[in-house]
Amino acid sequence: MILALFSFVFLFVAAATLDLMSPGTASAFERKPQKPAIVLAGFGTTDVGGLQSILNIQKKVTEAFPDYDIHLAFTSNIIRDIWHQRASDQEFRKANPSVPDYIYDIKNALTVLADIQENGARLVLVQSLHVTDGEEYTDLAKLVEALANYKTVKDVLKPFPWIGVGEPALGVGDGQPKYIARAVEALKPLAEAAKVENANLVLMGHGNEILTQKVYGHLLEGLRKAYGPHIYLGTVEAPPHAPEILEEINKVQDAPKVIYLAPLMVVAGDHAHNDMAGDEPDSWKSIFTAGGYTVKPHMEGLGSLDSWAEIYVEHLKALEPKVKEQYDKDPNK
Repeated sequence: MILALFSFVFLFVAAATLDLMSPGTASAFERKPQKPAIVLAGFGTTDVGGLQSILNIQKKVTEAFPDYDIHLAFTSNIIRDIWHQRASDQEFRKANPSVPDYIYDIKNALTVLADIQENGARLVLVQSLHVTDGEEYTDLAKLVEALANYKTVKDVLKPFPWIGVGEPALGVGDGQPKYIARAVEALKPLAEAAKVENANLVLMGHGNEILTQKVYGHLLEGLRKAYGPHIYLGTVEAPPHAPEILEEINKVQDAPKVIYLAPLMVVAGDHAHNDMAGDEPDSWKSIFTAGGYTVKPHMEGLGSLDSWAEIYVEHLKALEPKVKEQYDKDPNK
């Protein structure tokens, strides 16, 4: 009886093996592409109000790419840890019903990509939610490049055969004219709000202490050309800072005595609440106030502007055909 059972199992396995190897049938290594995916990767935020800016971008991307699975990733370890701790805080969750459940389990880009790949090979678009190609974007781009170039003994087992990364809002390098022009157009509501207040518009970007980013200067030039001379742009991490901007404003004869202060960041998070509009003496608001100006902070991130969110949609639409070309040329798909 045991011998007969063994013989049956042996014959079944042998038949199955021959079936896999026979012409005209699926190979054991044949890829079965899944639904394509988009990963929106940004620094993240712990601020519930600021989170809405990211969710607005996600909404616009979901509307533009209905055939894709859309995922979020936060690159900041600290921010992810805070959300994970909040997951068990029922009082916080009850007080903040606008926060989607998946935010409490938010992951970094690499982990999100690993989860996506676990279900099989698929076309993946990774979109940066950064403004410029600073450190955060550079690291994200290197991660995607490494995954795209990951080699396996059998090409058919390559985990990420069709993947690419979308550029930050203003493009790479010193920025691209078409994206800077789109950003100028997207920032029109801020320029108009400052005009209504008869105010100087001062934008605070993040900046970078390591990489030289001339793109901010190009953006400022475009903004002044479109909306007038009373517009200024500084950053947290690199000059010009608030004191230099104050000095520049003071040199302008008949300059407005009001400053409309807004973050040039996707989210109005910690930098906006503390470095920009905080009550500490070294905040931008305090420095401008001490300089004799009335300061009116604007506490919404760029992601809350549909016009800015659409810039990321445009980057994804530019990326999609490049990754689809990888797919079309892949003999193993």
